[in-house]
Amino acid sequence: MTMTDFSNIASFYDLMTGYSRRLVNDVGVIKGVVEKFGISSALDAGCGTGIHTIILTRLGVDVVGYDSSPEMLAKAETNAAAEGVSPVLVQGYFESMPGEWTGKFDAVFCLANSLAGVGTPEGLAKSLGSFCRVLKPGGRAIIQLLNTPHFKAADRRIIKVSVAGVYTFVRFFDFAGDVTRLNVIVIERDGERVDHRLISEPILAVDKEVLTVSAQKCGFSAVNLYSDLSLSKPLAADSDNIVAILRR
Repeated sequence: MTMTDFSNIASFYDLMTGYSRRLVNDVGVIKGVVEKFGISSALDAGCGTGIHTIILTRLGVDVVGYDSSPEMLAKAETNAAAEGVSPVLVQGYFESMPGEWTGKFDAVFCLANSLAGVGTPEGLAKSLGSFCRVLKPGGRAIIQLLNTPHFKAADRRIIKVSVAGVYTFVRFFDFAGDVTRLNVIVIERDGERVDHRLISEPILAVDKEVLTVSAQKCGFSAVNLYSDLSLSKPLAADSDNIVAILRR
């Protein structure tokens, strides 16, 4: 399977993304989605270190966390135990979900730009096909992506700079022709010593047209696009995010 591999940042991921803060702040929007669509069972596809799997479990949703990275899943297991919950965690790829999951879930959550990691248009189609297959009739896939075409058109390469203790994280894009790379510079300060490392992986730059057409070809009956997970604003061209609600 072709997947972007950020396993080598698993040990830094929670620091970089502000895990503790998001564990509190993300509850409202996730709860809103759960209540809006009456979700009682869900797949958290690309669950990473488990933040949304944990939130969904706390909200009473029967959830499976799913990720291609054993390192990320190990962190998810540790985080879940620390929060006193024990969701099911499964390692695997979007393109090849277990057959026994067919028609199993009310919702598939695929957040934090995880779908861009499929790497190719073929991978996108297969992944969306899997999402559609594992949903119950009328179920929804909730997808959150960075609006990469907007960043490229605006010549904005830097996504975010964050600081946590001795670490500074710089997340940025490289655009070279048809190839888009997502990069992270990790800077560590120890007194006067400064170390840094670069993690760089190719991603699939997904725009709203490609996402919509691929979803329709994969069997989704409706595609609705928004600017954020509150689902209160239609997608704007200058939005940093694309949030898609795909209905089976």
